[in-house]
Amino acid sequence: MSEGTHSYYDWQVSTLMLAYDAVDPIARDDDARLEEREKAVAVELHKMVHETLPEDYKRNPSRDFPPAVVILLTKATLRRASEIVGLV
Repeated sequence: MSEGTHSYYDWQVSTLMLAYDAVDPIARDDDARLEEREKAVAVELHKMVHETLPEDYKRNPSRDFPPAVVILLTKATLRRASEIVGLV
């Protein structure tokens, strides 16, 4: 995973984690629940990305995403965060 891809993934995880924290806060010292939530968010992101990606990127995962695909993923992430906090 490239540094840029890793940073983008971290942003997606952070965005969804913060959305969940807004509606269901977890104490910062509750490591077990935090780890559980982060794992659930990773699974949710995996599913969301595969639902969002155009077919040719699913068939060839080594291809870099052009800006248009990154925009699709960003919109999907922000839409999901909005759903979590009840804005949509």
